[in-house]
Amino acid sequence: MTRLFNIIRLALVLGAVAMATLSLAALFGFAVPALDVLNHAQIFLLPGTLIGLLILGMGLRGPVRRAGLIYGFLGLAASANVMAPEFIAGMQSRPAAPASGTITMMTHNLFGLNYQMEQVTSAIKAENPDIIVLQEYFGEQASGLHPRLIKDYPYFVRCQGGKRANLGLYSRLPFVQVKDGACPDNAYVTNRTGHILARFTAPGGKMFSVLTTHMDWPLPAERQAEQLTSLSSVIAQVEGPLIVAGDFNSTPWSYALREFVAGNGLVRQTVNLLTYPLRFYYLGAWRDTIPFLPLDQVMTRGGIVVHELHAGRRTASDHLPVVFSFSVP
Repeated sequence: MTRLFNIIRLALVLGAVAMATLSLAALFGFAVPALDVLNHAQIFLLPGTLIGLLILGMGLRGPVRRAGLIYGFLGLAASANVMAPEFIAGMQSRPAAPASGTITMMTHNLFGLNYQMEQVTSAIKAENPDIIVLQEYFGEQASGLHPRLIKDYPYFVRCQGGKRANLGLYSRLPFVQVKDGACPDNAYVTNRTGHILARFTAPGGKMFSVLTTHMDWPLPAERQAEQLTSLSSVIAQVEGPLIVAGDFNSTPWSYALREFVAGNGLVRQTVNLLTYPLRFYYLGAWRDTIPFLPLDQVMTRGGIVVHELHAGRRTASDHLPVVFSFSVP
């Protein structure tokens, strides 16, 4: 019995050391992009290192205990350094909306295997947005959703391209699409990603732009880095107020997304908003899950004021919609 207890204690201690090691390795993601992938798991690393610190305190004895506690604390501090600012930012209040002139916008990854467009329509009607941007808007989704939207949203554009380049924008407000070649109209092209860039006129005559996109997963790290760099070159050409919204397949805990936001002078409005995954494939079927990753982002620049932001109701997608109201002073 004592031997079994010692084996269990050793396994717990090794697990605590491994958790601290992962947190410390994530700290160097700025220098080694492959390590930055660990930052996407910070929502697990922070509680894991905290539990690990307790395990090291109770499971070690003698001089090793002190060294173990120091190592565990360093791992906890490394993870808290990433997560604490996010928690604090989430507690800040937003400016009150003006009496008139606010615009409501929704961004939603529809999920390529979601064919329940009546649920998507219900979620849209519940929020009544003025502008809608969609990702994973494939032909199967468009055939079911477009007829439901076109009456209320007469201004639209759709991209048909590679895996991440299937996008849509619907609006009650007229807009002018910036045709920069990044919105393909051929489903057989090889573009993995694309974007829609549109120019709007807000109430009062102020111009603003909306850009929606869909990034690849952060592995391989070089691929997503190239996509973010390419998108930065597009944003650099946009003048005036700008909203960037879409599925970035990147959490705000990663160096990659933090550097993208800072480098483009953006303000990330989605804070502590877990939107993915709502569905996960395991045991031979798609099953409902609880979201634990904030992959869907809303960012602004140039004076855009966001007054309220929240996750919309569930659809049959594996992402929650993000809905926000804003004004252009």
